[in-house]
Amino acid sequence: MWNDLMRRWMDMALWWLPSNRNNGETASPSAPASRPEAPAQPKASPSPTPQSSGTDLTGIKGIGPAMQKRLEKLGVTSPAQLAAADADRLTEQLKAGGAVVSRNRVVEWIQAAGQA
Repeated sequence: MWNDLMRRWMDMALWWLPSNRNNGETASPSAPASRPEAPAQPKASPSPTPQSSGTDLTGIKGIGPAMQKRLEKLGVTSPAQLAAADADRLTEQLKAGGAVVSRNRVVEWIQAAGQA
């Protein structure tokens, strides 16, 4: 009984380490004798995330998927549109929508979009 309690305690304390249970260790007395294994199913290949419209803006440093969605809601869907945007107005619009962004960051995005 003591060994079983210690084993369980160690399992809980070291849950983050890989286990060797499937590599030849015997099952614990409290575990069922055998469980039918489900047949392995092939993993589906990850499908690319569909872009809502325009060109991908996430290639610009500092623009992730969430910021791209915010920009698309404001009508900025391509690097060309971002390069033509007014930094002050775009910053105000993003902040009004709840984004935490500085004017300097928006200026960097506009400059990077102009070079793309």
